[in-house]
Amino acid sequence: MKFGRLEDDALSKVDWTLPADTSTTQALLHQLPLSKQVPQIYIGCSVWTDRSFLGKIYPQGTSAKHFLSVYCQQFNTVELNATFYSIPSVAQVKKWKAATTPGFQFCPKIPQSISHRNHVGEQRQRLDRFIDAILHFEETLGMTFWQLPPYFQPSSLPVLQHLLTHIPQGFPLAIELRHPAWFSDVVAQQEMWAYLHERGMAAVITDVAGRRDVLHQTLTTDCAFIRFTGNNLHPTDYTRMSAWVDRLQQWLVQGLKKVYFLLHEPEKACCADLAVYLIQQLNQRAGTQLALPQLQPQQATLL
Repeated sequence: MKFGRLEDDALSKVDWTLPADTSTTQALLHQLPLSKQVPQIYIGCSVWTDRSFLGKIYPQGTSAKHFLSVYCQQFNTVELNATFYSIPSVAQVKKWKAATTPGFQFCPKIPQSISHRNHVGEQRQRLDRFIDAILHFEETLGMTFWQLPPYFQPSSLPVLQHLLTHIPQGFPLAIELRHPAWFSDVVAQQEMWAYLHERGMAAVITDVAGRRDVLHQTLTTDCAFIRFTGNNLHPTDYTRMSAWVDRLQQWLVQGLKKVYFLLHEPEKACCADLAVYLIQQLNQRAGTQLALPQLQPQQATLL
């Protein structure tokens, strides 16, 4: 995920403050009924196939064909980027599902052949094929997310709405906005938030160094979908994560029902360390009882 990344020497110039909740979020949380049910919290990485996980998440010598089954023993979700590049076959979806453990959920990314075409509204057949395929994830289907390209402006919203009318009712979907106008044009932004709320769709919240505007802190449903990009465990990764723990604790107390928190790092193996920190902090400070990933013991290097 190169979007919004900065070089290390620029990180000290970033205002890392987590913005206050928007009025849309405040109104939604005020309306949520309080429940005694335990919130569902899913924390995972942006990939399971990276070989840097060997010796970190996977024991040395683990075969690539077993990566997913071992990953699922450590984390309860993953961002499924493979679907961004092609629509999976039903057989492939069933194969992925068969490798999981109970409680695991995939978060598939809408294929770029749908999301990144100039005429998004003409991709109906591809969208139907994609949804038909990933519905075979059944109970392992988490939140699907639609990443709009940087050139998708507010003026194109009617085109997107036309295509979204074909999404089945109740299908879990989050929309990620990137064009700066969505965050400078208050009218367009409010129109989008209202539309997503009406359709029961989430707004992806993206926390990345070089685009603080996409950290909009707006909830449109009782599910938060957060994509966090760190900087190879730079100290600010941990201070930012601590701020998120405080915010999530507030949201959960106010009735938020579900959270997806997906971690990205330039060096993929760093995601595991950050996930451990996030889970430890949530368990200690928010009273959650999330299973802690058991990372492989690191061998000391002989000098």
